Amino acid sequence: MNFPIFIVKKIALNPDQSFSRFILKISTAAVALSMSVMIIATALISGFQQTISQKVFGFWAHVIISPYQSINSLDKFPISKTNSLYTDIANYEEVEHIQSIALKGGILHTKEDFDGIILKGIGEDFKKDAMNAFLVEGEIFDLEESTDNPGILISKITANRLELELGDKVIISFIDESAQIRKRSFFVSGIYDSGVEEFDKQYAWIGIGVIRGLNDWTEDEVGGFEIFVKEKYLFQDKLLVYAKKIWSNFVSPSRAKELQKDELDKIGDKLFYSIDKELYAQTIKEFKPDIFNWLSLQNTNEIVILSIMLLVAAVNMITSLLILILERTRMIGILKALGTQKNQLRRIFVWNGVVIVGIGLLIGNVVGIALCLFQDASHLIKLPQDSYYIDYAPIHLEWTWIVFLNLFTLITASIFLLLPALLVNKIEAIKAIRFN
Repeated sequence: MNFPIFIVKKIALNPDQSFSRFILKISTAAVALSMSVMIIATALISGFQQTISQKVFGFWAHVIISPYQSINSLDKFPISKTNSLYTDIANYEEVEHIQSIALKGGILHTKEDFDGIILKGIGEDFKKDAMNAFLVEGEIFDLEESTDNPGILISKITANRLELELGDKVIISFIDESAQIRKRSFFVSGIYDSGVEEFDKQYAWIGIGVIRGLNDWTEDEVGGFEIFVKEKYLFQDKLLVYAKKIWSNFVSPSRAKELQKDELDKIGDKLFYSIDKELYAQTIKEFKPDIFNWLSLQNTNEIVILSIMLLVAAVNMITSLLILILERTRMIGILKALGTQKNQLRRIFVWNGVVIVGIGLLIGNVVGIALCLFQDASHLIKLPQDSYYIDYAPIHLEWTWIVFLNLFTLITASIFLLLPALLVNKIEAIKAIRFN
């Protein structure tokens, strides 16, 4: 049997209660706590990033195509649905769905109040799944593309502010370029709540045919296109994200910028360079950068949390090993007197620390993953939706990242354990045997 392993077993399985044994239990608990916190923190941050991103994707799709002239206006310039992008979308293997939209500003009136609103026109090609997830009352109106489609979908915020309910009649005034006011009446067919307040305050949904009629467009003209890409292109593995960030520090700025692009950015670039020159393509991250910049900042928080927890575990392990060496000074002296080599003595204490780290990691994984699964199933921890865009703490477990955290913690702790183990070389056998 390997001699250092034999001694480690004797120490680890020693039934005698001692101060050092108590400290080792505390160290094991500290490693377990650190691992649990790291798993929970990364699961929460990943959950926030993916859940909120999906909300924004559901409201705006992944890539928006519009005429260059309409970038700073509300769709005064149309695109034809005979455009090759719309008719030949199957040529883009990354694309799951394309739909036509149009935007129009208006003033929403009730008998007692009024409010400015942006109307988003949708038609027969609208992808209902994403919007259905936001509905809290009613349903999406009939998507027939007629100029007198009477349905309107408003947000819960708008409904509360103007005291509207399902079936209520509203009047919307539109002002054209000649300053003439044109009015249309609608009934509230549904009420949605996306949780993103800046969207819910501004937007309502009507039939695209109404906007087409107001703008005097032909039946095949729309304001723009929204493109949904396939799920597998939306989110990168966290391990890959951090690997790119690290590698970006060692390459040129232009190469680093290209390296930081995810699959959605690349798809946006591909569409931009393949569509007609009078059209403009931008990803939702470019269209609404404030939200996605906030989400990317969460990676910095994650790094800080992981660093602190790793440091706590390392300091506890170094402390516990120093106490163990102090308590086992006489044993070290006797083993040296018997001819035990210094590297064997070092391995005894390093392996003892590795055993403690291993047990701590095992406990930490069980506790951390169990708590994450419980929160994911129960949504027990609630959040203020107006601040976080969601009313509960979302969870997303990335198993490759969890495996990496375990391996990185184990390797880092083992390296730190070498520092106190080097003190064994400085212990003289005769003084150690006399040590009390």
